[in-house]
Amino acid sequence: MRKGQSMVEYAIILVLVACVCIGVLAVTGNQVTATFQDIEETLMNPDDTGGTAVYTCPDGNPAVLHGHKYHCH
Repeated sequence: MRKGQSMVEYAIILVLVACVCIGVLAVTGNQVTATFQDIEETLMNPDDTGGTAVYTCPDGNPAVLHGHKYHCH
C-alpha cells in the first residue's frame, strides 16, 4: 500500500513540474525564439557585426531584421 502511495505522489509532483515548465515556455516563448535566432544568425555570419546600420547597409541596400538585430546581406 505504501509503495503505491509513493508512486502517486511522484506522479503528482511530475505533473506540477510539467505545468510550471509549460507555463514558463508559454510566457517566454517568443523571447527564447528571438534569442536563438540571434545566436544562429551570429554563428552563420561571423563577419557581420549586425545592428550598426539600422536601416541601410554600406552598399546602399536596406538592412534585414533577424531576431533583435539588423543585418546586411
